[in-house]
Amino acid sequence: MKSRKRNRTVTSVNGRGNGQRVSSRQQTAEIRLGAWLADGLLLLAGRCASDRACWPCATMKTGDDRVAANVEVFPYEAANGEMSRSRGALFVARCEPGHSMDNLQSVVLGEGPEGPFFGPMHCPSDLEGLQTLLRETVAGLSAQTRSEIMRFLVSAAADSLAGTCGVRISRALFAAREVLRERLPGPNPDKACPFAGIVETLVAVNHRSFYVRGWVESPESPVTRLTAVSPEGCRIELRDRIFRCRRPDLDGRSTTSSEDDVFTKTGFICYFEADVPSRRAEGWLVEVANSLGDEIELPAPPVQRGTAAARRALLPDIAYDPIGEDCLLSDHLAPALRRIQERQRDRVRVDKVVQYGTAPSNPTVSIIIPLYARVDLVEQQLAQFVHDREMRESDVIYVLDSPELSDSLFAAAPRLQRLYRTPFRVAILNANAGYAAANNAGASLSRGRLLLLMGPNVFPDRPGGLGKMTAFYDAKAQIGALGPKLLFEDDCIQHAGLYFDRDPDSVLWHIEHRYRGLHRTLPPANVAQRVSALSGACLMIAADLYGGLGGLNDLYIQRGYEDSDLCLRLTAAGRENWYLPEVELYHLQEESDPDELMQLAAPYNRWLHTHLRRAELEQVQSSAKPTQLPEPEVETNASASESTRRRTPQCQSAE
Repeated sequence: MKSRKRNRTVTSVNGRGNGQRVSSRQQTAEIRLGAWLADGLLLLAGRCASDRACWPCATMKTGDDRVAANVEVFPYEAANGEMSRSRGALFVARCEPGHSMDNLQSVVLGEGPEGPFFGPMHCPSDLEGLQTLLRETVAGLSAQTRSEIMRFLVSAAADSLAGTCGVRISRALFAAREVLRERLPGPNPDKACPFAGIVETLVAVNHRSFYVRGWVESPESPVTRLTAVSPEGCRIELRDRIFRCRRPDLDGRSTTSSEDDVFTKTGFICYFEADVPSRRAEGWLVEVANSLGDEIELPAPPVQRGTAAARRALLPDIAYDPIGEDCLLSDHLAPALRRIQERQRDRVRVDKVVQYGTAPSNPTVSIIIPLYARVDLVEQQLAQFVHDREMRESDVIYVLDSPELSDSLFAAAPRLQRLYRTPFRVAILNANAGYAAANNAGASLSRGRLLLLMGPNVFPDRPGGLGKMTAFYDAKAQIGALGPKLLFEDDCIQHAGLYFDRDPDSVLWHIEHRYRGLHRTLPPANVAQRVSALSGACLMIAADLYGGLGGLNDLYIQRGYEDSDLCLRLTAAGRENWYLPEVELYHLQEESDPDELMQLAAPYNRWLHTHLRRAELEQVQSSAKPTQLPEPEVETNASASESTRRRTPQCQSAE
């Protein structure tokens, strides 16, 4: 006669020594400690059976409510080797967002109500409680196991890092990292045997993307590992992806080295992306190892955030690869700056639109005029529009992307409309996002079938120009963009269409203005003709065509090659760009765009323009240059010839 086996009961003990009795047949795990990583994300520590890797689900009990949770388990071998049939384990239980765990009473692992459980519950929510849990359970394990545990915690919390509780999760993971990480020595200051380095700059492109600059010196052996470690414990290997730049300021510290060991005489730059977001400003490290087995850690400075700070930190690095022949621009600067521009574009919105005067009922043309830091130019422009009935019948939209000046513009606008009798709208953007974004925002508000992109520093020479441009545009079936003649204030030509050229020793294309600096009466400059591109200072295009192409390309920084980029895209789409000299306007170019960011961004914009439009540039190069200039004596107007000879030196120096 077989004897019956009695079901024994065991106690699953929590962090305070309280216990619950559970059938041993169900007891496949033991939970001893718990601590909150964030709302709805609970870390538990205990043991699990060696043949049981995970419990995919759990039930959290809060009062009379039971909330389902997903569970991830990390089993590990204990350092003392005491466990033969069970192993240590960390459990991360995650419930669906929106459930309050303030009164959590117990956690039951598995699907059945009698599964392994932890209760009565006392799980500290502060970081000290989390660190205490880790110190009492896993801090004594090997460095490799602790590193694996950190990866497990990062993976388990990845989704929460991107959510509303991301900041708290970031703090919790940083606290965990400080308990679990293997600390390395700092750089060796000994000149006799230097293994040194510095992380000079760390820029957050967004919460996942970063840009780092620094240098490492290891003259005795090559660097074999260069690992960025986020405050949350995410590790990113950089060595094989960095741009290695020669640093003259470091030459005095180093000895001659082989090509393979370029770290000894160069710095490094790297754009990289982390697997999970990082929200902390402090706590980044870069770990460095060489082939001799030496290891050091370099603390990074606080992360620079914000669009303006990021761009100003990155753009000077173009000096290390000015013509983009190496990988700095293509693999590091361009991806970082692209994400910065995209983030800025996504944040920009039209905050407010106000109409001054009676809006025209059915305008043919919407005139988009971006205002960047120069609201004073509005009155000067309206003073010229007052003489032109066509301007008063158009949909004039001033787009202010310097929102800090909105009060000043709103205060002046009613008086300006009454005085100059030209209806206009004012659209205020919430932030400055550059020339392209301002024009695109204005175009989204337009009511005319044609758009005229116009600078606030552009003034018509005489009334009637808008009607002439509209008639010419409508007469050309395949027209893309149309531009007038633009003049400096001393009657020299600033713009009569654009063409592209490049220096013999460069791969980068640059823009040239046709007949720039010559007198407005120059015969070749007074012939309507097709051109490669036109200036966005005054450019007409059909609204549906503009929208179909996506408007101006906002990847350029502040203002650079957006207008020529648009014209080249029009050419690629089978359209023709035309120059109309019959319409003349003055362009006070030196009065616009006072921000030094334009000069800082100019080399990058030039590289980007070449990189994006290389095929179109190659196609138009042969047909775009201006015709041969006539000799002065063959000009029919002697006074104009004399004026040209007298004014050209002054005009050529104008910017």
